[in-house]
Amino acid sequence: LRQHPSGPTLHLPLLAARCPDKELAMQWSGWSAEQYQQAIPVALECGDMPSAVLSAVCAAEHTQAAEVGVEALTALLQRPEGWSIAEARSLMDPLECLPLQDMPVKDIANVLAFASYLGLVEASENNYHELVFPLAQTLRNIVMHQNLRFPVTMAEVTMLEATTTASHAPASSVLRLQELLASGELPEHLHPVCQQHIAEIQAMPTGRDAAQKSVYRGLGRMAGAQLPTCYKRYAKTSVLTNALIKGPAFELEDRKLHVSLPDALAWARVNAFSPLNTGCKITPV
Repeated sequence: LRQHPSGPTLHLPLLAARCPDKELAMQWSGWSAEQYQQAIPVALECGDMPSAVLSAVCAAEHTQAAEVGVEALTALLQRPEGWSIAEARSLMDPLECLPLQDMPVKDIANVLAFASYLGLVEASENNYHELVFPLAQTLRNIVMHQNLRFPVTMAEVTMLEATTTASHAPASSVLRLQELLASGELPEHLHPVCQQHIAEIQAMPTGRDAAQKSVYRGLGRMAGAQLPTCYKRYAKTSVLTNALIKGPAFELEDRKLHVSLPDALAWARVNAFSPLNTGCKITPV
């Protein structure tokens, strides 16, 4: 970890915060919990929100870390000049180390909502179209069931979902975008963007031309992931796709529900938290 670009400043302090041996933890980070506690107001005064969140997590001020992180992420996503995944991850990475499953429901919901949205954006950028619907649906469920004031509208989420799946299902994407324009739910300033996406999708080559020009971008294929592992009546159903799992299955934290191992590995690339929205981490490796 010391060789990692963010090791000494991020990963080692977070690892030390979880270490029960405080003497060993001091060797990793060099700061005590008291020093991190004193650093929180300094970082807030300077407007260094990533450092404030990191310091709060390392000082075991978990509620404050969640509140500061959520406020900072909200401000970032509402910034007129835009934002980057790197900026958002500098806030989310420390939040992923919170004992979220033991925290109040409000904190769990807020952190999970932002984790799902950032995962959705990353999946879109990397063309992980298989993950787009489960991530988008997870975000919708959290926002609606907990009545959250999320900085991104669900219409914007739908537009991102439709544009990401355009190369895989262009007709369906165009239909969803047209319905979105007609619904009146999409913010007015995004109407030209949506119309441009529709025009670009409709201009895409189809049939044999599309097959010749297409280059697969997305998740890697795992050997054996499409092969049945047992009789159909014994097969497990994935909570992400509601389909029978082919290949190896991954058991989630409730010891009852499952996803396929390739889906679990893919999900963990963009979202550290379980799709069951309990606040537990998903660790398929």
